[in-house]
Parts: sequence; C-alpha cells; structure tokens
Amino acid sequence: MSEASRYWQLVRIDAGGNRRIQQIPAAKSFYAQVFEHLIPDDDVPDADIQGKLLDLYRHSSGETALFAERCLLCFLSWILEQGCLQLERKFGQKHNFTASDLFPYVLDDDGKLSVAGVYQCFAQKILQSFDSQQSSLTTWAIMKLKQQPELNKFLLECGVYLISNWALLNDTQPKQLERIFKEFHIFSQGGFSDAAIKEAKSILESYHTIYRLQRLQQRRKGLRSKCIAPDTQQLQDIAQDIQKHTGQIFEIEVLSQKLQKLAAQLREYRIYVRGGSVQTSSLDAVYGSKYNSLIEEIPATETNNIVEENDEQAEFLQFYRHQFQLGLQQALAQVTESRVRYLERKKGDKAKMFLIALELSQCQKLAMKEIAEFLGLRAQDSVTKLLKLKDLRTDVQQEMLVILKDSLKEKAKVYVDIQALKNLDERLTSFLFEEISQMLENSEIQSRTMKNHLKADIFAERLCEYIQTRKTN
Repeated sequence: MSEASRYWQLVRIDAGGNRRIQQIPAAKSFYAQVFEHLIPDDDVPDADIQGKLLDLYRHSSGETALFAERCLLCFLSWILEQGCLQLERKFGQKHNFTASDLFPYVLDDDGKLSVAGVYQCFAQKILQSFDSQQSSLTTWAIMKLKQQPELNKFLLECGVYLISNWALLNDTQPKQLERIFKEFHIFSQGGFSDAAIKEAKSILESYHTIYRLQRLQQRRKGLRSKCIAPDTQQLQDIAQDIQKHTGQIFEIEVLSQKLQKLAAQLREYRIYVRGGSVQTSSLDAVYGSKYNSLIEEIPATETNNIVEENDEQAEFLQFYRHQFQLGLQQALAQVTESRVRYLERKKGDKAKMFLIALELSQCQKLAMKEIAEFLGLRAQDSVTKLLKLKDLRTDVQQEMLVILKDSLKEKAKVYVDIQALKNLDERLTSFLFEEISQMLENSEIQSRTMKNHLKADIFAERLCEYIQTRKTN
C-alpha cells in the first residue's frame, strides 16, 4: 500500500547535518490533481503510482514534468534514508558509524524544482538512469546507493566493502588467491601453510567450475540477477568436483562454511588495497597461550629449551610495546614543532592559534564550529585548514615508521643472523605501517564522530600529554 505523503514530503539534511522532513506544497497539489480519483484508504501499489508519475516525467513538458519529477524525488529520499538505516543496522555497531554519517552522501536534494544546467542531486541521477523494464524504482535506488563512490569510500575507511561473498569469489582468480594468502595474510592472520593454500585454491577452482560457469551461461542468455548463495545442488556439484580433482570429501554444510570464510579473507584484502580499514592482529595479540606476533616470523636460535623461547617472545613483545609508545611521543614532538616553526614564519598569531586549536580539538574534543567561534574565525573551514589533521597524522606515521623500524631491527639482531634480518626488513616495514595506520585510523574516527564507546585514542592521549608538557616547560 502506498503512503501518499512520501510523494510530497522530502527527507533531507539541513546545514547542520540534521535530518528533517520538508513538505513541498506544489508537489502535494500536483499529486492530488493527478490522483484525485483515489481516496485515502485506497490500496494502490507504489508501482502503479510511480508508473503514472514516470510517464508524466518522461513524456510531458514544462511544469507537469517538473512536478512529476519532484514527487518521484521525494519518494526516493525515503528509500535512500531506509538504505542508510539498513547499512547502519547491518554494519554500524561493529564498524563505528551511524546512518547520519551516510546521509550527506545521498540526501543532497534541496527540494527545489530542477533547472537545466544546474547541480544534479543524487536522486535525480537515479531517476534518469532507471529502467522500469529491469527492476522496481526501490530496488534500483538501493542498488545505486550501494554504488555511490563517496559513500563507498567512507564505508571502506570504516572497514565495510559492499559486495556479496559469492560475487567476491566469482571475481577472484586462483593464482591471485595464492598471492593474497602468501603476501597479505602473513600479517593479518599470521600466514597460511602450503596445505591450507592448496585447499583454498581447489575450493575456489571448483566453485568457478560450477557456480561461476552457470552465472556466465545465464548472462549470455540475457538473464541478470544478484549473486546469491549457491543452492544445495550447486554445493553438491562443487563438492563432487573437489573430490574428483583432489580426493577430498566435504559435507555441503562444511563446504558452505569454508566458502564464506574464504570470501571473508578476500574481503579483508579488497578493503586494504582500496585504502580502507582492515582488522589486523596486533603485534602482541595473544590467542590462548600462543602469541600471534611478528616475533614468530623471526627464526629462533637453536635451542631445546621451550621456556627460553617463550621468554624471548615475551621480552621482545615488551620491548615492542615500550618502543611503540616512545616512537609515538618522539614523532608527535618532531611533527608538532616542525608545524609550529613553519607557522611562526607566517603573519599573525597562526602558530599560537594552531596550538590552541589542536588542544581544543584533540583534548577538549570540541567541534570545528565551536573552535572557530572560540578563536574568532569566520567559519569552521578555517580551523580545518589551520589544523590539517590528516597531514599531521600522515607526518606522524612516517616519522614513527622510521623510528620504530630502526629500533626493532636493532633489537632483532639478538635473535637472528644477518641474512634472516635482511629477509625480515620488508615484512617489518609493512607490518609496522599497518599497526601505526590502525592507531591513527581509530584516532581519525574518534575525532570525526566523538564516540566515547570506541577504544582508547592513544594518538590524542599522547598528543595532549605533549601539549601539556610544552605549556609547563
């Protein structure tokens, strides 16, 4: 049943980023005129109403086409809002975002009648590309929402990659899988044995032979649909193909679980290479009695004393934790002072304002608008340009990488020979980059969302300690 008000009430965000409903009288009058034969309790499908409005939008001119478009754009705003809410329900809590963080990317309609040659809102682009022969307007809108580039970029930064497991498996070649497992997952999951990689490749190859081949055959016939989970028959066929080529026997329930786990591992990699956030194991993460750490990648000196090996691991990890904190403090001091020296060469009190804004932002957790008012600046953009927090974090990352790499390589000499140390160099760089990136990403999210339930913001804590020390010295 259609809720008629959705065709003249627009969901939009105001200048402050808050959701509000805007009633558009011209759209309401037009709707009443076109559908005057309907009474409030009529059970009329949305498809029928949209079909009429689409016909007027595409085959009329002047105000009729503009009013029909406006009614459809109002309807789309409700669908886009629901799409953002669905993403929040599915991923928000785990990945620390809300629907309100997503609204600005898709709810950019100002409610005015469109004029040729001016800015096109996202809903207009959806409407212009819609083909009623292919799908419903709702389905098309949700699909386009999930393809919106800036929204996808934001979700990637939060660690969310919007593609189904089955499409992801379809799109990955077995040779690529082997490289991902050997090169990428050495850091995110501690690496995989040759046997585990061989099994994963055989599962993916058989998946392609059965599921992917059937998808390609359907597409050649002009049949297009979403990649959904393989059905029981397909899973049985995949299991038989695996048994035929490797001799391994899988129950279909186990096979389904393995396929989904494989897709999750590939998803991690896709998020990483697209510049997003992945959940990596910390250098000193502990699972049971086993350290999943970089120290395990360093060949241990020959010894029959297991206790001695564990002591060496504990010693190295303690050293690493201490060096990470020292490296962060050192890098913050170097980068902050470099920025202050640069600003001191500028006119006015920019260096002083920078330090005040930095303290208010990172220590007092004030919004940019509040900081602008405190400093007497015209707009919050002025504070953003003054702080350049993204550049600050990047500079700290580079400094930390150099500091930590040097200190850890020096310490590693105690445990390994020269050749092993050379082999470790590249892995160490990559791993430290991920460790530091993870800390800075958490800091950036905290700064953007001001959410207290996130894990501790170590970057901000150490920065505030440095600012306080600087003031007292």
